[in-house]
Amino acid sequence: MTNAILEYLIPLAVIVLLILGIVNLIKTPKGAGFASLTAFHDLQAKDKQAGIEAVIEHQAEKKMEEQESGEDKS
Repeated sequence: MTNAILEYLIPLAVIVLLILGIVNLIKTPKGAGFASLTAFHDLQAKDKQAGIEAVIEHQAEKKMEEQESGEDKS
């Protein structure tokens, strides 16, 4: 009796864990990673690099202000 239960319980547990892992992968935010941003930055001309840096710094300032005021919207 115990072996029969384990024969069904173990594959069921594996399937549940796989489903939970897939759901976790789907729910995690997928943004551009640091390495891809720096590679993109390095391939741009100097004036575009300066523009990209300005935009990133502006976004960082806004994020810091939100965190300091307790209004984190992410």
